[in-house]
Amino acid sequence: MKKYLFPLLLLVIAAIGICAHNIYISKGDTYHTYRTQDVESITFDHSDSMYVAWNGEKHAYARSAVDSISLRKPSLEAGQNAINGIFANESFYSDFGNFTCHTIKGNPWTIDFHTAKATGYVSSSTTPSESYLVSPAYDMTHVLKATLTFKYILAYSRTNSKDKVLITDNYTGDPSTTKWTDITGELAAPGTTTTGKIDWYTFASYQKDIPSQFLGESRVVIALYYSCTSSSTTWEVKNLQLSASDQWEDEVDVPDVDPNNTNKNVVTATTNQEMWRLEFPKVKGDANNLVITHATADYGITYSLEWDCTKRANRWTCYQMHEGNSMKNVSRNDSFTEDPDIPYAFCSHNSDYSGTGFSRGHLCPSADRLCSKEQNKQTFYLSNMQPQYAEHNEGLWANLEALVRRWNQASYRDTLYVVKAATIDQEDQVAMYTESGLPVAKYFYMAVLAVKNGSYTALGIWTEHLNVADTNKHYADYVISIDELEQRTGIDFFCNLPDDIEATVESTVSLDYWGLQ
Repeated sequence: MKKYLFPLLLLVIAAIGICAHNIYISKGDTYHTYRTQDVESITFDHSDSMYVAWNGEKHAYARSAVDSISLRKPSLEAGQNAINGIFANESFYSDFGNFTCHTIKGNPWTIDFHTAKATGYVSSSTTPSESYLVSPAYDMTHVLKATLTFKYILAYSRTNSKDKVLITDNYTGDPSTTKWTDITGELAAPGTTTTGKIDWYTFASYQKDIPSQFLGESRVVIALYYSCTSSSTTWEVKNLQLSASDQWEDEVDVPDVDPNNTNKNVVTATTNQEMWRLEFPKVKGDANNLVITHATADYGITYSLEWDCTKRANRWTCYQMHEGNSMKNVSRNDSFTEDPDIPYAFCSHNSDYSGTGFSRGHLCPSADRLCSKEQNKQTFYLSNMQPQYAEHNEGLWANLEALVRRWNQASYRDTLYVVKAATIDQEDQVAMYTESGLPVAKYFYMAVLAVKNGSYTALGIWTEHLNVADTNKHYADYVISIDELEQRTGIDFFCNLPDDIEATVESTVSLDYWGLQ
């Protein structure tokens, strides 16, 4: 584009920027996106560089790298979009996931001890090596902030060995010819000394905000890079996540309201794709909450949940019970782990419970998912837990969980839809916070919906969270209507039911139907 066109372009932006949504700057097979309302100016300086003053920042481009500037989105291939705000979520437990190893020479990245490992030291000798672990391209055109996190160990640190975190928005397909930006910062971890015992068990945490010049780009690629000559550091990486914590979207037409269901969850390309299911409550759906579904190939969905990233706590867990997922094929897993779908900075950890006196209380119980080892393991994600007094968790709550399993038989249901949660939304319903900041609820509750031969029946269960043994086996005392449960919690349950059915089943409770007197 010639220089003399830029003043004209600025006039065009000033004239129609109110109506147009975005400005697109094409660069080869990528583009950068700006909202017109945030663009202050586009100018050149004497060095032939182009500058975009945008949203209080200044982004620079070499004029030779700019193909065009337009108000229409270029027909170029963009990168992968974030799902529930997460671009990458790689455990490196058994493979590289969506990352690809590109080895220039010597030893490649490998999977070892459930980590991605880079080293030139193999079989008691060092091979001069250079290798990249490269991500797919990510579409960050609507991202205002993104963060990269992972856990790592860096052992036997050597001055002639390099370990770096790299990023680019112009990946050539060959990492050795790509112009990378080094965002490594400081890597320090247990085991960096060359003498003494190396600690292979204590992982350090890496966290880095993606630099602003890559936000707005359509094809952002990150890479983990290592190289060595005569001696080598060993670098182990696991639980890598790239998450967007702040995004903006183009203006879109408001979807038509379903006249038969005015309050249902609306599923779009950027939301959780399972939110239409009957077990889902109305999602909060703001920037501080993630909606996550865990599933397996053999048995489908294990459960879904909404996670409050600010409180690092579960708002609710929901799931189905039916003939297809109620088999008892395996035993209890009993291995509590962090949820791999929640960025490290926002998830809860086993250390949050240590020394608190509270149990890690299941919401979707282990005993409700014994059809496979994988499904049972997913019930032990800490995102499916709430801090509970042992007396409540192993007493009243366990008895009520057993009651729900009693209802999971053909005489009660074709399918049972279950929501379980603790009161964390309203401060007057939070008893306290643990030392690490986890909320401890005053109340635990359930919402249960049964469908049998096309007919629906529902009830709510409400319990006070107390550190005392509850000897009351008259479970009808804990039953309330769904309408009452919604008033107490502020959550709209079974919102995906047609409005007329929802109004009927949520207003009344049939104790006879549930075998309660």
